[in-house]
Amino acid sequence: MAKKRRLSKAEKQKRENFKWVFMFSVIVMTIAVYLASFVEVDKTQSSIDFNKKTLAKLDEEFKVKRNAVERLKRADVISKKGKEIGLVPSKPETIIVTVND
Repeated sequence: MAKKRRLSKAEKQKRENFKWVFMFSVIVMTIAVYLASFVEVDKTQSSIDFNKKTLAKLDEEFKVKRNAVERLKRADVISKKGKEIGLVPSKPETIIVTVND
């Protein structure tokens, strides 16, 4: 087996510097990834909040419109609206059907 060669002081310093540069780079990249993911999560959360508010607003408007339509379906409201626009109410007719045996 070959003997391990002893490193000089300059080589040891070079390796040590490489280790520190590598660790610093890893830490900087980790922080950058963390901040990027944090920003994306924040954007997604604000988008979800906006969509929930929009849904609540649209749901409220839908309920108001549905109630208005239900009110208009009542017979007394229909006759009142007809009188307002000048419609003449129809007179009921009786129809007699005779069946010969």
